[in-house]
Amino acid sequence: MDLHGTARRTRGLHALHGGPWRPACAKAGIAKGAGPHAVRHHYASLLIKPGESVKTVSERLGHTNAAMTLNIYTHLWPDSEERTRAAVDKAYADRSADAQPQVDEAA
Repeated sequence: MDLHGTARRTRGLHALHGGPWRPACAKAGIAKGAGPHAVRHHYASLLIKPGESVKTVSERLGHTNAAMTLNIYTHLWPDSEERTRAAVDKAYADRSADAQPQVDEAA
């Protein structure tokens, strides 16, 4: 189901309620009572969790710009503190490994 295209071209996500929404949800195994808005948020979270960029998520959701996406979904992006710390640790570990003196085994 195209959550960011077809519905927008008709009358918005709410246009789905009366037509294809319930059969599509049943076929996809989506819990009864879940509306298009909840599924749209779930879709966004599925993109964000593995690290998709804010630009891509914004485009897929049909937002006007990435700022709109960040205003809604910032809390879902992984905390960068641990990632930046790990990146610096790795850079220094790689640098230390490169600086190790080479042992000449023939000597």
